[in-house]
Amino acid sequence: MVSAIVVNWNGRDYLPACLDALLGQVPPPAEVLLVDNHSDDGSRELVAARYPQVRVLDTGRNAGPCHARNVGVAAARGDSCLLLDNDVVLHPGALARLLEELQRDPACAMVQARSLCGDDPQRVHYDGGELHFLGTLVLRNWYRPLAEADVPTGPIGAGIALCFLTRKGVYEAVGGFDENLFILYEDNEFSYKLRMRGHTIRLAADALCTHMAGTAGLSVRRASDPYPGRRTYLHSKNRWYVLLTCMRWRTLLLTIPAQLLYGVVYALFGWQRGHVGDWLRGKWELLCLLPKAVRARGRAQRGRTVPDRDLLVALPMTLNPGLAERGARAALRRGLDRFFAGYWRAVRRFCG
Repeated sequence: MVSAIVVNWNGRDYLPACLDALLGQVPPPAEVLLVDNHSDDGSRELVAARYPQVRVLDTGRNAGPCHARNVGVAAARGDSCLLLDNDVVLHPGALARLLEELQRDPACAMVQARSLCGDDPQRVHYDGGELHFLGTLVLRNWYRPLAEADVPTGPIGAGIALCFLTRKGVYEAVGGFDENLFILYEDNEFSYKLRMRGHTIRLAADALCTHMAGTAGLSVRRASDPYPGRRTYLHSKNRWYVLLTCMRWRTLLLTIPAQLLYGVVYALFGWQRGHVGDWLRGKWELLCLLPKAVRARGRAQRGRTVPDRDLLVALPMTLNPGLAERGARAALRRGLDRFFAGYWRAVRRFCG
């Protein structure tokens, strides 16, 4: 039995397309829940009037998509949960393919749909990725034309939370999404927790969805889009939070020089864009979160069976469109990628 959980905050304009496509799946989910982060745009009223078969849960506050996903899974009746954002439109047959992929591999805990760009449906937006030892994600087929996108022959390293199917029991066993992250890097943390316990993550490349809008004030879709200060703030805070909660202490100690170098480069990037205040605010909030990070670390590490050296990679990092693609910045990017790859080769065997 599949329970579908749609996460929403002020997404009234996107909900009809999202819910129509979801309810039109063959077979449809056994139940559909809209978990609403206390929208003030009439989202709940629209769903209640137009989709009486959808169960609406009002969280009472906007505590972020991590909280909403956890609320939805806790309330779901199915043993499998499809979680999707309000601006995601499933293509016909997507749910059936996700379920088939999940059931094919008993070790699989998460199957991601292939998402296409809403403004260019012939281009891949998200196809999952790999866990970089710096705490970031290396994204597969990032903005690659759909006709050129490759298909993995086995499990992938990490999933993206905008549209995926998971086993409810496994989701709850790993603690779901860490609500201290609010948004950004929650995919890294959730994927890390799954894989450190021996679960696999897969991409169903023929389960398609369209990602319409992205998150206002956070997403960067085009090279001409300004890099938001809010993204600098969240990156400054959340990357280190994931490292502190998920990475083994020995691995973190061995990679500290590379971690600090990457942090300096990102701080300079923020400074160039006038985001020094955002970067500092992220670091201050990270400091305030340290007691919670220590508690979250204990929960995250419980039941771990797979060492970091078998989970993490040092592939070329993924950057947003238009960043460091030409000139001196591109040369710096290539140089850093080579340095980090060599550094990881040197310390990987000693990591926990």
